[in-house]
Parts: sequence; C-alpha cells; structure tokens
Amino acid sequence: MVAVVSCNHFPDDERIYHKQVKSLLNAGYEVLYFTRSDHALDLSKHSLTHKNSSTNTSLSVFIERVIHSIKLSSEIQHIQIHETDLLPLFKKIKHCSPSICTIYDVHENMESLYRTFSNRPKPVKEILIKVRNYNEKRYLKFVDQIILANPPMKIEPYPTKSTTIIENFPKIENLNQSISNKKGIENSIIYHGHLAQERGIEDLVSAMKYVRESIPSASLSLVGTFRTEDFECKTKNLIGKLRLESSITILNQVPHSEIWPMIKEHKVGVVPFRRTPLTEENTPTKLFEMMICGLEIVVSNLPPAQHFLSDSVHWCEPENVQSISNSIIDACNMQGNSVNVKKNLELIQQGYSWEHRQDDYLALFIDQ
Repeated sequence: MVAVVSCNHFPDDERIYHKQVKSLLNAGYEVLYFTRSDHALDLSKHSLTHKNSSTNTSLSVFIERVIHSIKLSSEIQHIQIHETDLLPLFKKIKHCSPSICTIYDVHENMESLYRTFSNRPKPVKEILIKVRNYNEKRYLKFVDQIILANPPMKIEPYPTKSTTIIENFPKIENLNQSISNKKGIENSIIYHGHLAQERGIEDLVSAMKYVRESIPSASLSLVGTFRTEDFECKTKNLIGKLRLESSITILNQVPHSEIWPMIKEHKVGVVPFRRTPLTEENTPTKLFEMMICGLEIVVSNLPPAQHFLSDSVHWCEPENVQSISNSIIDACNMQGNSVNVKKNLELIQQGYSWEHRQDDYLALFIDQ
C-alpha cells in the first residue's frame, strides 16, 4: 500500500491524481490519498481511499491525522509527499515506522518561488530563504527518494539523495482525444493557468491591441484564476483602457474534464512568462498541454522551454509587447496542421508524455 499526501493542491491535481495516483492504481497498488482542500471531491473507489481535510485544518493537525491513519495500517510501505511543509511528517514516520520508504516530490524550486513572490525587503528575504533552506536540509535525512519535476531545477540541495527527474508531461490518452476532430477556431488564442503578473498576462493583453490591428477577428481566452484581487482589477482596467472587452474573454478555472476540449477549440496557445527566478527554472506544464492539443504555440524564450523545444514554436522576448504580438500574428497566419504542430505531436509520441516517464515513477515503489 502507498500513502500519497498533499496539503496545498486540489484533490484532482493533474500530476498527483491523474498521473501518479492513477498509475499506482493501474499497477495494482492500494493507495491511501490524503488531501487538504475545500473542493468537495471524494475520489475513493476500489483500491483508492481518499481522506480530505478542510483548509481550516492546521498543518500540524493535518499531519497528526495522517500519522494516525498510517499507524492503523500495517500494510503501508511507501509514503509520498508533495510539499516542503510536509517534511516534518517524514521525521515522525521514521521514528514510529523506520521501514517505510519516504518519497519527496519537489514540484518547484522553493527558493526561486520565494524570490519571485516575496515582497519583503531583500535583506529580510535572504535571511528567510536561508532559514527555509536550513529547515529543508535538516529533514532530508528522513527522505529516501527525491523526485524533481524540472530538468533545469538545481540538484545541489540534494547531493546525498537518490534523485529522479519525472517531468510533468501530458498523458497520451489526451493526445488521442485532442487530435481527433481538431477544429481550432481561426485566429483564436488561449492562455490557461494562473493569471498573474509574472505569467506575462499584462504583456499578453497589451499585445492583443497590435494583434487586432493586423487581424481584426483575433480573440483571446484567459482561462484560470487571478492570483490576487488587485491584479484582477488591474488586468480588467487594462482591457477596458485598450477597448478590448469584445475580444478578450476571462473564464474561471474549469474542471479537469473540460480543459482539454477548451484548449482544442483554439488555434494558438501563448505562454508569455516574464523572466523571474522561478520561470528561469520551472518548465510550464501548459506548454506540453498546448502541444498535445495541436495548437500553434507562442512561448517566451526562457531556458526551461528551450531545453525541450527549438524550431517548432514561435519564440518571443519576455515583457516585449511588440515581440509577443508579432509572434502571435505569425502563429495565426500558419495554415491548418502546420509543420510546427506535426513536429510537436511527434515529440509527444516519441518521449514527451507521461507514459514515457511512468515506469521511472513506478520503479520508486519497487522494494529494493
């Protein structure tokens, strides 16, 4: 039996549930899945037991609930966590059940995340980063295996640990759904994911003014939730100032089952990330999701995307509105299933899929 624990992700998270948990279930494992979320989803079925706590539950209480459940089961051999905040759980687990294999899935470089989002003065920020790194390091002795989601991610913090890179590639089944009856609306553009400043949303909105001057029928869908109310207000004011209300649609985060058809409805996908410590290291999952849906892709020329792609996308300069608009116009002018789309689908089929990484993931649960 495997215990999978997350305190900050949605229960039906693409990486955790739809890829990892489902792979474990399909391989014959029983899974005990702990989440902390206000989304009323009960994913329990057959060999999966899902135990959810509300976000009002403190982290310490959540950890104690997990430990209590694990103590009641003598069959758990592996436990995987998905957040740094859960590392204290491993210390307690090793004290009561030292034979359990502990797996730490590092989705993002937390130091880069903090450098990108913290508004504290730089000296204070640097001190807090050192404290955070120290706390992580002192718990690593209770970790048996480490998963990194990004090849560019620094491995130096984990020199003595067994580290495996498991990229966040899409599943081939989504390719089968996407390429059949592909009917992307001409000159339709989409961005999906968090709507935030570092994601280049203001730059994309500003670029649409120039795109519309060249292609009057062009439209943009922004699909996701705003990181802050202030940024939501700022973005909507910008759309009004540029008189783009009729050509830009903002949609709330949609259920997992609806995102693939929605992406497929568009012709061009845009990943206009700004250059930050985080975007310099983290690979945008949406890039592969757009590839598998057969879209022309406009993406900022940052190292993570450059690691995987070369000439099958339209590159743009981060924070350069003119560069972004020119690349979008070029992408809109591509005909049908272009050479770019075909190359990207081949890349998915040849290696950029979850199915190509699944065996490496499952190997972590084979008793040594």
